[in-house]
Amino acid sequence: MKRIVITWALTVGLFGLTVVTEAKPVNEPFVNLSTTPDEVDLGTVPFTNDFIVPGALTINVDSNCAHGPIMISSTKLKRRGGCSISPDHIFVKSPMTNGFVAMARPVEISKPTLGSHKIVLDFKVEADFFSPAGEYSGTLMLTMMPPS
Repeated sequence: MKRIVITWALTVGLFGLTVVTEAKPVNEPFVNLSTTPDEVDLGTVPFTNDFIVPGALTINVDSNCAHGPIMISSTKLKRRGGCSISPDHIFVKSPMTNGFVAMARPVEISKPTLGSHKIVLDFKVEADFFSPAGEYSGTLMLTMMPPS
């Protein structure tokens, strides 16, 4: 029994050495996207067929290399009970767009660029009688294209 424990300890030690020797160089290109906040609160729905109060999201792009354009898209917003809001009623505004643009198709929010930067986005959702107030959930997807 004692011999098995020693063998196991030596095996773990050897695997540890292997991992250390395969460390990647520090100067490899990287791109990292993060957002603040983690959730976007879009406010309250008015009683008329209008937009709800916009919510803001900051995308932090940390990069040491050139990257292509960044696109944003959305899934349908769903509410318990079956109600939903389709992406063509979800709008985004960025420094790249001319005002609010429907997210029925992916929207370009950043041109190809080099290095780190921030992108501030505002959102609006078109509400009507068929999309009552309540908690909706959905997913915003960020897609970074390769540099051209």
